[in-house]
Amino acid sequence: MFRDDTLHVVLATDDNYAEFVSVVIVSILHNNKQFESIHIHLLANGVCPENIEKLRRHLPTDKGVLHVYDISDLQQRLGIEVPNTIALSAYARLFMADILPYNLERVLYLDCDVVVSGNIQDFWTVPLGNNLIAGVRDTLPNSSAKNDVGLANDAEYLNSGVLLINLKLWREEKTRQKFVDFLYAHNGHVHHHDQGIINAVCNGRKYVVHPCYNLTSNFLSHPFQMLVKTNNPFYTAREVNEAKANPAIIHFTQGFYNRPWIANSNHPFKEVYLNFHRQTRWAEEPLRSDNRSFVVRILSWEFLNLPLWVYNTTQKIMSFILKIKKWHLK
Repeated sequence: MFRDDTLHVVLATDDNYAEFVSVVIVSILHNNKQFESIHIHLLANGVCPENIEKLRRHLPTDKGVLHVYDISDLQQRLGIEVPNTIALSAYARLFMADILPYNLERVLYLDCDVVVSGNIQDFWTVPLGNNLIAGVRDTLPNSSAKNDVGLANDAEYLNSGVLLINLKLWREEKTRQKFVDFLYAHNGHVHHHDQGIINAVCNGRKYVVHPCYNLTSNFLSHPFQMLVKTNNPFYTAREVNEAKANPAIIHFTQGFYNRPWIANSNHPFKEVYLNFHRQTRWAEEPLRSDNRSFVVRILSWEFLNLPLWVYNTTQKIMSFILKIKKWHLK
């Protein structure tokens, strides 16, 4: 049964990302005291007992509950090999209808690389109706990305890192089986991985919300006109500016800005993340090293600080050099 005063959040992680999960939990509790109770449903792929206990201690006993579900059988559930370019646990969201308690009608799925920086009550209570998901338009898809998963150029395409899930309809319509069938039809290789699968299967039944509920890094790094040019449909300049000024959920996606848990990060909202991190059981953990290549660092700096033509020129030169190197290796 759905109750607007009880929040149900789903997170999927392996042991490597438990530290980030703690930041998400602390940020939710800090900015959403209006909820009577907050339930965190953790889809755990090999998370050690010590880290589970550390996460549990972040939740006040009078308000928060941590539910843990073992998904170490995720590869068996998929039944097919998928690219290892993202964590396998990301695919766990495809199986939420099977894993979570049957009485849950809707849940808010969050990636581990987010911070809930504001009140999400209005997002939690949107009228889903016959829609399968609700979320924010992605900033990455172009026509080829959509076409690769069978979508029209003007189809809605949501970022799957923050999704309100109509779990009741997912069960009734056997959406999980449709996800798996789609994955098999593409031999395990789907553009944008599980995000492409969800957008394809839920086509035509997506509720689009304000970008403040999933402010990805590209909203901050890319000029508005560039985003509009490569995304159709998209938001207005006013909506994007509102989201940047007052985000409810900040999503630290990989991009030209480095993520805030990386030493010397240049992300505009890194202090928001670090402030919540200091309140976790991982507060003493050092920031991680920047493992980007020298070329990627140069290109990122140019994109953020110089005219776009400089970045484009450097990118073309680098691509040409790589082609020459590959030719010599043959």
